[in-house]
Amino acid sequence: MLTVFAYLGELGNTRLGLFLATLGVEIAAVVVAFMGRRRLAAGDPARRAWTWIAVALALRLLVELRLATLYFVVVPAFILDSPLLKNIYVLGLRYLYILSDLALLPALLAIRRDLQSTGLGFHLRPRDALVLVLLPPLPVMVYLLQSTLAAGEVDAGIHTFRLVGASAGMLVSGACVVLVSPALQMGGGAWAWIWGAAAVAGIARGLAFGAAAMAPSFPMMLVLEQALLWTFACGWLLATLLHLRLVTSRR
Repeated sequence: MLTVFAYLGELGNTRLGLFLATLGVEIAAVVVAFMGRRRLAAGDPARRAWTWIAVALALRLLVELRLATLYFVVVPAFILDSPLLKNIYVLGLRYLYILSDLALLPALLAIRRDLQSTGLGFHLRPRDALVLVLLPPLPVMVYLLQSTLAAGEVDAGIHTFRLVGASAGMLVSGACVVLVSPALQMGGGAWAWIWGAAAVAGIARGLAFGAAAMAPSFPMMLVLEQALLWTFACGWLLATLLHLRLVTSRR
């Protein structure tokens, strides 16, 4: 029994270390995203799109900082003393993750619209279409996993959150994949890497929901979940760094 508790303790420490690493990467991604946005001219159509992206990443960082207060038990006493405020802080504010995902969509759709306006006749490549076909099963996978492996969780609302979150993440990933095709047809380069990194980030986040759904039966999945979230953060950091390098090189 002591060995089991020691194992669970090690998993918790590993997960916490990965969470702190993820938080550091997310802070860097937010800073770089705003730097790239600031280097775009006021009349540049891309400026509004990258404003949405920067705001979306900042919103996610905000809710991650809220999660840090839960991990380190530093939630203000007035919140803990009020059942309503506690429920909002612990259960309600996690939906800011989904709001963050949805904030990315206007940016991705605007960039897609600008590419279409060039009249170059971009088309979806077969391999990208295959990725789009594989994305919709992600929310279904999350639903099935948590229905069979996580039915006994105390926080019943987490099931709905995971399903909605995986669905929103699927939409964002699909939009990024759609942007990869025209970028590659234009010769690849930085734009293909930017949207490819963003697409990988979205897929990693979708898989993280699946790992979390398996955690009640397989505690090791908690570490895998956080590792996938770290991958998500690294994907967006790479995308923002490449964008900053791109807009800086134009000056």
